[in-house]
Amino acid sequence: MTVLVCGALVAACTATPDPGPSGPAGEGGVVAWSVETATGSHDAWIVRDTAVVLDGSALLGLSAADGSPRWRLPYPGDETTFTIAGGMVVVQRGHHGAVDVVAPDTGRIAWSVPSPVDVVARDDALYLDPCPDQGKPAACAVTKRRLADGATLWSVENPEFRLLDNVIGGRRPLAPAASAYLPVILAHGRDALLDTATGRLLPGRAKHQAWYAVAAGRTLVTTDHDPPPGDDDCTVAVTAVDGPTGKPAWTGKVYSGRRPDGECHKRLSDAWSGTVMFGSGSDVAAVNRSGRTTLTDFTTGTVRWTAQEPGVPIAADDRSLLVRDNAEDGPVALLDLATGRRLWTAPDPGLPVSSASWASAVAGDLVAVMGATGDRPYVLVFDARTGRQLARRGGWLTGLGTDWVMVSTSAGANRLRLETIRF
Repeated sequence: MTVLVCGALVAACTATPDPGPSGPAGEGGVVAWSVETATGSHDAWIVRDTAVVLDGSALLGLSAADGSPRWRLPYPGDETTFTIAGGMVVVQRGHHGAVDVVAPDTGRIAWSVPSPVDVVARDDALYLDPCPDQGKPAACAVTKRRLADGATLWSVENPEFRLLDNVIGGRRPLAPAASAYLPVILAHGRDALLDTATGRLLPGRAKHQAWYAVAAGRTLVTTDHDPPPGDDDCTVAVTAVDGPTGKPAWTGKVYSGRRPDGECHKRLSDAWSGTVMFGSGSDVAAVNRSGRTTLTDFTTGTVRWTAQEPGVPIAADDRSLLVRDNAEDGPVALLDLATGRRLWTAPDPGLPVSSASWASAVAGDLVAVMGATGDRPYVLVFDARTGRQLARRGGWLTGLGTDWVMVSTSAGANRLRLETIRF
């Protein structure tokens, strides 16, 4: 295995002997390579044959095979993030910051957008609002731009709306799939759907609820996760409107689940600020009043299935749903997303969902969750098909693909080592 130490320039990355035969503490999988980063691993992903790593000072392009350096772009600051969309790396310098679209194989910046800008990424295009504040000046235009070259596909001058990034299904840092409609919020506090082919608003309107507004097909759905006084069921009120006609589609309830102390979980995503609702297509995962996992079609309100056992959703992909006994702790279990059938259950990993170190992910045949013994965190990797534990590695979960996991471990003051483990 090769260990790379990277300084200010890619040329300063040098191979050094592996400090131990097994790489990160623990066992399972094969440690392919590791890289020591200057300020820590913030985001990392593998795009085809290139690993892209954002470390708080730069975006690094490394060989996915052996970790050898290919290119480096300076991005100082902890607030920079990236999204993988259409095979490109979309880098944004903080909230409403400037955007670069980078080719992962060469590190070439294909095109850029100056700040301020609000970005909604889908796998086929970027939707850009250069006037993200409430009060829009007269000369402002929301645009849809092609990822490969930045070509403008349509432009809406002086728009009466702001873009929303809420979506059903997906997994950061991957951009959600291309969609026919995007949710938007109008100036007078109403939500609507934007036709992504034309940039035109559909007639349907719904009151903005300050939680989610999503497109379920051509149905506009809004959710309110704050139960009214006297409601202790952790109710999430759902209102749906037909986008093209504006006619009511359905109203109903799902439930968010609760923590052991009785407090409501409220969210239906993996974070308070999460924009991706657990589910796929138009189907959203939640729980029923008694805490059993459910999947509901948000176009009609039809409950597709209710699981036999309690389980609060904590991670998902398009075929599997990971749940935990409650919204804070307990064993983890994997459900088949299509049927709700419980595939397997693993013991409590020992780290609460509220921990700053908590993370979980599902990617095809792999499932990863954070665990801990005392103050020592570790990453557990399971076979999604059987529940067999494939690895337990000391450190923090940084990324999970269909045949790899990235784990970050301490490498001294203000430094981390990122290990890539193959299965």
